[in-house]
Amino acid sequence: MSAPNLVSENRCFGGTVGSYSHHSETCNGEMRFAVYQPPQATSKSVPVLYFLSGLTCTEENFIVKAGAQRLLPSMG
Repeated sequence: MSAPNLVSENRCFGGTVGSYSHHSETCNGEMRFAVYQPPQATSKSVPVLYFLSGLTCTEENFIVKAGAQRLLPSMG
């Protein structure tokens, strides 16, 4: 398995959101996912929240529709 490729990275609520792609042998194509790292992630371990999108969703659905990353820095 190859390492994920960083597609983009943006500042968000004091932290960063990175968008990544990787080749999936199971799906036989490129798959994408996003990772939000709150500001605390630079100095200590933080909890992880996984959101698995459905068939018609993208890696941006949770970020755009839920806006949860604005609450996460206060939870770390």
